Amino acid sequence: MKSLEIEVSGLSAYRAAERLRAGGVTVLSARRNEKNGITLRIDANERKKVFAILRSSCYNIEKTEERGILRLRSALVRAAGALLGGAFALAAIAFLQGRVLRVEVAGSGAYLEPQIRAVLEEEGVGVFSRPPEENALAARLLSLPRVGFCSVETEGGVLRVRVETSKEASPLSGGALLSPAAGTVEALFVLRGTSLVKCGDSVEAGQPLVEPHMQFGEEVRSTAVIAWAKISYPVSREYALPPEKALLQATLDFGQDAQLTASETEEGCLVEGKAFASAGINLG
Repeated sequence: MKSLEIEVSGLSAYRAAERLRAGGVTVLSARRNEKNGITLRIDANERKKVFAILRSSCYNIEKTEERGILRLRSALVRAAGALLGGAFALAAIAFLQGRVLRVEVAGSGAYLEPQIRAVLEEEGVGVFSRPPEENALAARLLSLPRVGFCSVETEGGVLRVRVETSKEASPLSGGALLSPAAGTVEALFVLRGTSLVKCGDSVEAGQPLVEPHMQFGEEVRSTAVIAWAKISYPVSREYALPPEKALLQATLDFGQDAQLTASETEEGCLVEGKAFASAGINLG
C-alpha cells in the first residue's frame, strides 16, 4: 500500500483523526509530534479526500511526507531527472567541443571586419559551426583590398582572424606563375590561385605553374595569383681551372645553392650537378 504522512496543527488538532474517520478515510496511524500537533499516516490514494476534509476546518497542514512505494517512486523520479540533466549537459559539452563559439578579428585590417564576417558567412563559418579550413579561408581573406597578410586559428572555441594591411595599395599583377627554367619542380608554394603541377613534375621554361583561378564550392572565380616556385635543372660546364677554383667559379655562375661536383679533365675541370631557379608573383 502507498501511504502518506501529514502533519496537522491547530486548535484540537488531535480531533483531525476523528474527522477523517467520520469522513470515511482510513487512518493507518496517528501520533503527537513536537509541534503540539499530530502526525497522521493515511492511504496515499485518499490524499485529495483528506485535504478536502481538513481544509474545511481550522487545521493547518504544515507538510506531507511520502512513505513506502510512493517515496521510492519520488526518489526514482528525482534520480531520473538528475540523470537526464547530466546526460543533457554531457551532450551539450560534446556538441560544443570543436565548434566555433566566438569570432575575434584583430590586426591593422580589423576595420575590414564587416567584409571578413561576410567571407566567413559565405564559407559557412559562424557561431556553433565547425572550424574552417585555414588555408582556404586565408586565400579568400587575402583577396580583400590592401590585405597583405592574414592568419586563422581556432583555440578553445574562439576563431581568431588576424588581418594586416599594407600601407600602400599596390595593385596585384595578373596572369599565371610561369616556370623560370626547364627542369623539375622542387618546391611550390601557392597562397592564391590553382596549381597546375606538383613537386617532382617535369616542366618547360615558361610553362604555367599556377593559374589565376580558384574553386569556391561549385563556382570558379578569377583571382590574382600569389605563389612561388623553385625549379631544379641540370648543369655541366668545363673550366680551365683546378678543381677548387672551378667549383668556386661554378658557384658564382650557377648560384650558392647549386649542388655541384668537379672532375679533372685534360683541359682543366668539368663541373656537373644541379642548379636552381625560382620565381614568384605578388609576394611583395
